[in-house]
Amino acid sequence: MMTEYSERMSLSIKILLISSLFSSVISAQDCKAKIFIQTDIENARLFINDSLQSEGNYFDFELEPGTYRINIIEDFKKWNARSFEDTLSIKDCSNLNLNYNLNNKLLLDSYPQNAHVRESDSLIGFTPMLLEDNFQTLLLQKPDYEDKLITQQEIAAGVKPELLFIGQVKGESFYESTLFKFLVGTAIALGATTAYYKLEADKNFDEYQVTGDPALLEQTDRYDMISAVTFVALQIDFGLILYLFLTD
Repeated sequence: MMTEYSERMSLSIKILLISSLFSSVISAQDCKAKIFIQTDIENARLFINDSLQSEGNYFDFELEPGTYRINIIEDFKKWNARSFEDTLSIKDCSNLNLNYNLNNKLLLDSYPQNAHVRESDSLIGFTPMLLEDNFQTLLLQKPDYEDKLITQQEIAAGVKPELLFIGQVKGESFYESTLFKFLVGTAIALGATTAYYKLEADKNFDEYQVTGDPALLEQTDRYDMISAVTFVALQIDFGLILYLFLTD
């Protein structure tokens, strides 16, 4: 009797423990983390996974556990508007306070843009980009352009370095060349000539069938010959255009 009672108690305790564990798991999955973000940019826009969350300089929202990409973008109407990108990895439901101050960052731009930015032989990004003021000099590199060294003082002063082009200058493209225009004009003229003489040949042949005049048959052969020659010339012209266009 006591053994049966003990077994029932043991089973009840196990069920209670399993239910409690299951409830804890469900509760953990349903919870959300409270996120607080503050920035020193007025009228900033906060994007989460490329979706606009809110505007202002203080943001208060909730997120479920997971990984999120956040972007803080200054008023896009402002010249040299700044932006900042970060990744949030939320593993539990703890509150998270974040502070992004961009006013102490330096904007590095160049002409042309998309230049490699290196610090101590390490690639740190591409222009334009925001930088912390914890460096002395940076090296800008771009294929076909001469390397450019720029100091922190120059960037802080708003200097936009211009990279010197040292690559090979490409010649005029075939599409923009005089030869292309000439060949196109010639193709149009040859096409029109071919069509004209073919129509004349057909007209003379129709008259020859009615009258039987040998002169009309000779004229038909002459027009057919001219039409054939101009058609061959048209094909050569078009083939040359296609070849030069593909090899440009």
